[in-house]
Amino acid sequence: ENYVNYLLPGILLIAIASGISYTAYRLFMDKQRGIIERFHSMPIARSAVLWGHVLTSVVSNVISLVVIILVALAMGFRSSAGILPWLAVTGILLLFTLALTWVAAIAGLTGKTVEGASAFSYPLIFLPFISSAFVPTDSMPKVVRAFAENQPVTSIVETIRALLSGQPVGNEIWIALAWCVGIMLVAYFFAMRAYKRKAA
Repeated sequence: ENYVNYLLPGILLIAIASGISYTAYRLFMDKQRGIIERFHSMPIARSAVLWGHVLTSVVSNVISLVVIILVALAMGFRSSAGILPWLAVTGILLLFTLALTWVAAIAGLTGKTVEGASAFSYPLIFLPFISSAFVPTDSMPKVVRAFAENQPVTSIVETIRALLSGQPVGNEIWIALAWCVGIMLVAYFFAMRAYKRKAA
């Protein structure tokens, strides 16, 4: 089996986790410089500033993911997937990006220092290393395997891997979607709550 094919889904998720740390940094700096308060004095929706950061994060991450896929193609990545599986992969990656971006917004709005605002992404970057992103979970020790098989990255990686290889996705896709949507809704709630406190 082509290891580049096996590796790519995990690399994509690591790239997203790395990219969203900049969102937390930018939000923190805007908060420190009083830029958020200045925008609040303008005739625009109060949430526009926060949504602007979120959408910027999505766009920049999409560009990064496209570059990574192009590099993977140059390194031998091949997919038998049709247009619908690729659209499904795109949707899952966008959902995952949105979910982590809202987590980043919480860190940016509540962080006390610039280091603290961006350091939250380190555990997220590390999470794929304790999943099926690099090796199958059945090769892991029992305790590590139990954690790896019940954390969000494994179900997302397995779903993307199956879609790109033209294999059945089974229930993994629903588990992956549930993780993405669940994280996004919870993070959105707490991000908006933190934002409203700062805007008050």
